[in-house]
Amino acid sequence: MSAAPRSIDCREAVERLYEYLDQELTPEVRAEVEHHLRSCAGCFRHFDFERAFLRFLEARARGRGAGPEVKQRILRELFGPEEA
Repeated sequence: MSAAPRSIDCREAVERLYEYLDQELTPEVRAEVEHHLRSCAGCFRHFDFERAFLRFLEARARGRGAGPEVKQRILRELFGPEEA
């Protein structure tokens, strides 16, 4: 039986959202983020918006034949190079 995930705060959960959405977290950190999102309605709304936004960008990029570099460029413009 595995131990319960470490409790993380809202700041850490939000900072890890893109890594979570891109499936770039270790299983342990992923479980911590999921646990926080299940228990925090505010962070879950933020996550839900970011997930919908990324899906929209991906659909638009596919529809116009653009590659993943377009998504990265948009994210850099919106959030700076550390988020892209």
